[in-house]
Amino acid sequence: QCDAQSSQSAIGQPLTQSLLDKLRAQSGSASARTLKPSQMITMEYEATRLNVLVDEKNQITAVRCG
Repeated sequence: QCDAQSSQSAIGQPLTQSLLDKLRAQSGSASARTLKPSQMITMEYEATRLNVLVDEKNQITAVRCG
């Protein structure tokens, strides 16, 4: 199960691999992925996956499950 609410405090921070790992563990997700602007992504919904959206400067803009 994914709980993105617990990771909302990361918005605005620069994303690092260690922070991505921490957010994944904090949310209880089985996996996590980074989504960059204009990046092609698969649209299947995965309830146990954490999606971390970043801007051009690699700053976290949103954290969602799916």
